[in-house]
Amino acid sequence: MKNRTTANGTIKTYLKSHLGKNILPLSILDNEIRPGGNPIEILLFYKREVSVLNIQDSFRKAVEHYNLFSSRLIMMDHDQFALQYCSDGAVINLLPAVNETHDSIDIELIRKMMTHVKTLPGEPLFALTVVPVRDGYLGGFSFSHAIGDGVSLILFLFSLGLIMAGEHFPLPSSQRLFTGRPLSVDQIDKSFILPLHALNKKIQDRIRQANVQTYTTREYFSEEQLKAIKHQAKSAGENHDISNNQIMTSLLLKKYHHNLLPDTDRIRLRSPVNFREIHPDIDPCYIGNALFVSFTEFEKDEIDRMPVYEIACRFKKSIMQMRNENFVKKISYLSEYGIEFQYEALEKYLPHNSDIDIVSTNLTHINDLESLGLGSTMGSILYIGLPLQPCFTMLKEKSGSIFAQITGRYPFT
Repeated sequence: MKNRTTANGTIKTYLKSHLGKNILPLSILDNEIRPGGNPIEILLFYKREVSVLNIQDSFRKAVEHYNLFSSRLIMMDHDQFALQYCSDGAVINLLPAVNETHDSIDIELIRKMMTHVKTLPGEPLFALTVVPVRDGYLGGFSFSHAIGDGVSLILFLFSLGLIMAGEHFPLPSSQRLFTGRPLSVDQIDKSFILPLHALNKKIQDRIRQANVQTYTTREYFSEEQLKAIKHQAKSAGENHDISNNQIMTSLLLKKYHHNLLPDTDRIRLRSPVNFREIHPDIDPCYIGNALFVSFTEFEKDEIDRMPVYEIACRFKKSIMQMRNENFVKKISYLSEYGIEFQYEALEKYLPHNSDIDIVSTNLTHINDLESLGLGSTMGSILYIGLPLQPCFTMLKEKSGSIFAQITGRYPFT
């Protein structure tokens, strides 16, 4: 493809004058893996009595403050993308009321009714679909991974709940936000918004993979079950203090790996590591992608043969290697545009392969319904979907019950 920024001096001048204001370039890692990818999606039930007008106004106010949520993808150059601040980068879709209670509605039907964002040039990157039901509201959030990770979404949802209740809410960190004014989509230079056929094959393949049918199931864990495995590890002389999340992931891996990945002898377990807790320069309210991925590799017959605590110990070792502050500072740094990665970091980065990879994400510490202003009396999480499949998503209910949502490409029997 012709290099447009060198061929068109006007475009190059525009980019230089707007970078850091209403244009934020994606990091080299985000450029490599985000365009064309699936969104993060959450379906919530909200019981509190509020008006539809309150929901609309609160959503717009939250987007105004968390302005990275109001953006569209633009193509700056060959295979280089950026976020353009847009007045219509976040959309809200109000659907007709459904005369049923939330617990009797077909979740798959509601998911099909949701507005699903696409990480493609010119497309909105954040959407809320509101469905009134007899006992409250269903809220379906579709969120492009190009504008942030799961922590960013949780920060937004937490603030949205406080705004709807008329309470004070935490503002995001200024470390990665637009400082200029938004545009409407018809003001974006059309040369930045390429059609699908002009994008590279890797992005087109990613879009095709996004349309694959997926299936989900849930698995609950008891405290007794987790304590018993920790006791087994200590009895075997293991000196690693394995966490509940590592045990749950290992239990799921042992139980489901044949169903999730039936056609491979090798499995690579991927787990996001949040830099907000490690990198001393990153604000905890940072909006954007502040993570990298740890990798743990197993042979399938190893998983069948190993006790759960051994799987968990190997998993923990790989995460500990990633959670080293010196390592994190070596591969990443904080620029005026957000988290940036050194080119050397991508040399060893393993691109996602849905035939051998399982993504395990721990959201128990940030996804407690209490933290979203919800709870057993206010609402519940009905579904959460991650961009990459198959995956394990760890969650926790208000009651304290810990469960995992398992998602794969094959029906669960």
